[in-house]
This record gives sequence, structure tokens and C-alpha cells, in this order.
Amino acid sequence: MKVAYVSLGCPKNVFDLETILGGLDGIEIVEDSYQADATIINTCAFITSAKQESIDAIFDIVQIKQELPKHKILVTGCLPQRYRDELAKEIPEVDAFFPFTDVQATLAGIRQFFHAHNCEAVGRKLITPSHYAYLRIAEGCDNRCSYCAIPLIKGDYKSRPKAEILEEAHRLVESGVRELVLVAQDTTYYGWEQGEKYALANLLRALNEIPALKWIRLMYTHPAHWTKRLIEAVAELDKVVKYIDLPTQHASKRLLRQMGRKISRARIESLINELRSDIHGLALRTSLIVGFPGETDEDFAELLQFVSDMRFERLGVFTYSHEEGTRAFKMEDNVSEDTKLLRQQEIMELQAEIAAKQNRKLLGKTVEIVIDEADPEGKRSFGRTQWDAPEIDGTVILPEELRVGCFVKATITSADTYDLFAAMAE
Repeated sequence: MKVAYVSLGCPKNVFDLETILGGLDGIEIVEDSYQADATIINTCAFITSAKQESIDAIFDIVQIKQELPKHKILVTGCLPQRYRDELAKEIPEVDAFFPFTDVQATLAGIRQFFHAHNCEAVGRKLITPSHYAYLRIAEGCDNRCSYCAIPLIKGDYKSRPKAEILEEAHRLVESGVRELVLVAQDTTYYGWEQGEKYALANLLRALNEIPALKWIRLMYTHPAHWTKRLIEAVAELDKVVKYIDLPTQHASKRLLRQMGRKISRARIESLINELRSDIHGLALRTSLIVGFPGETDEDFAELLQFVSDMRFERLGVFTYSHEEGTRAFKMEDNVSEDTKLLRQQEIMELQAEIAAKQNRKLLGKTVEIVIDEADPEGKRSFGRTQWDAPEIDGTVILPEELRVGCFVKATITSADTYDLFAAMAE
């Protein structure tokens, strides 16, 4: 039995797929569906574009099945959790859908499908480069933002036990992982549903003690759930990179309230100032939504001013997606798609100017870089600074081939809008 896979969606989905593949030890995992007996497609259904990408991926494998009729198609993840009956009706070529309840239940269903009851679980089979891995610390979400379908898919927030996380972290580091990227729908809410508001700070301190671990990266933090103790942990711990992913979504007081964000622009700005004051050398990433129902020109102008004032080192913008089942779905989706796209473009043009200036501040400086990819033919290597998350942010390009996974010191020689160019430091 040979099984291929298609991975879609966020790092949390990557974690789920890696757990599934790790639970199929004894079945050969291959990259090419044409060389496989079956393909597992792990889908995303967060917004309309993600759903369309997932459906397109399914039909790509359906085309392979038309050439190889015995090929089996298994669809897992968020899409069948929301639309299993509709999908089964519209795409009968799929052999099995596995709605996501939890990853172990999905794995059990796939094993049963393959009659692979004797497969061993070997932890996770990483599909990322071997030197970094995502470490999920919780599942589900209690925030209930009005636009978000995640609670409909994943349910309430549930923190993983600290001991279980640490055990997995040690296992990953022993296998060669040097960077752990902490993920959850809201990492800063870790432990809060159990009344432990300092659980994340304590977890970071425990992870920081793992000897061979190099970097710890914190993603998906909510501005309403930062504590002074967490700020102190990020500032003090040498392995916690000085990079924070802080989705703010908007700046208009009215829209933040309608989005259910439970925080004001004033409090967001106060937090950002506190973070930058207390954490030396910090880079901030944020995510924004344009075109939320009722967003006026004045609301958008306020958002533009916010971006200009805050000068985020990293920033992404999504256009609002009208998702059935959410509270915002009851509102009229009254901002046209053209207007959404124009607003998205305007913010990204402003951010390009900000990002270019931020990058130029690094010219002549020597920084530590992890090598993610090497190009033997072009004699180049591609890496990241501590201020760049894998698969999301910019790249540092070096004019020589280096070993993937190694950490090197390099001097920044030039910069463009999002990427840096460097030479090995003497």
C-alpha cells in the first residue's frame, strides 16, 4: 500500500496531517499520487477562497482516478466537517470523507478504511523540513469572533496538557528539530479555559530549558489575552524569538465591536507600545480584514491610519468572506468585491513602503539565519532571520550553498521590499 497526500490550510492543519501520517507507520508514504494507491486530501474551510482551493484539489485527484480507477480518494479536515453530505452528493468519486472531530478519531477511521489495524503510531511524520516543526498547544476556540467559522468546525477551546506538549517537544528536538512554532487558534488563551492565565508563560519557560532547541516561535496571539507575565517571558527567554504574530483584524472601534474582538483600538495600540518597549528587537506581524459588513470609507481611513501609525514589520490583509453559520452572516454583505480588493491593495501598497524601510534598517548588520533551502545549481541558499516565520514571511538569500537546517551568521548587504540579501560573516 502506497499513500500520497495533499496538505491545505494553516499550520494547524499541517500538524493534523503529520499526526495522521505518523499513525500509518507500515504504509509507504509517497509524494506523487500517480505512484500511490490512495491520496489523502487534508482540507481547509476557513474562508471561501480556502474552500475553493480544497475543492479544486479534490477534483485534481479525481482526474487521476479517471486514469487509475482503483485509486482511492480520502478527504479529511475542515471541509467535510462542514459540508460532508453536500460533498458526497456532488463528488461521488471520493471514496471516504472523514469529518474532523479530533485527529485520533480521523486516524482511526483511515486505518479502518485501509484495513491497517496493525499500523503503529510513531508520533508525527513531518512534512515540513526536518529542522522546524509546528507544535499545537490547543484545539478549538472560545473567542467567537462574529466572522469566524472555526468554532463551528473545531468546537470549544481545549488546551493540551503541558506534560504532553513537553513530551512531544522533546521527541521532536531529539529527531533533529531546532525550531518549534507554537500554534493554536489563539495561543495566548492557553490554559485560560481552566483558569490558568499564566499557563503560556510557564510553558515557554519549560520549553526554553530543552538543551538542543534553538528557536521557539509564537503564532496566532490575541491582543486581548496578553499578560504582563507573558511579555516578560518573551523578553527574557533567549530561545523565544523576538517575533510576535498579533492579528488585530481592524482599528475602527465600531467594527471591532461588531467583529466581537473584545478589545478597542486604544488598548491594541497600548499593548503594541508596551510590547515594543519591553521586548528588545521585536518584530510584529498582524493580519487585517477589509470589507466587513458596514465598513465605511471612514472606517477604512481609520484602518489605513492605524497601519501607518503602528508600522508593523510584517502584515497580511484578507478580504471579508461571508461564512454561513457565523453571526456576521446575518448582516448584509454590503461592501462590493471590487471595493474589498481595492482596499486590500491600498493597504498592501502602504505596507510595502513600511516593510521596505524596515528592511533597510538591517543593512550592514550581522544577524543569525536558519537555512531552509539550498540550490546547488545556482549556488544559493535561502534562509530566515528570527523575525520571519516559515512559509509566511520574507527570505534571506545567500550566494553559496549551505546545509539545510544549519544556523549561520550573515551580514545583510542589500534589501528589497520583503526579502534580504546577505553574505557570510567573517
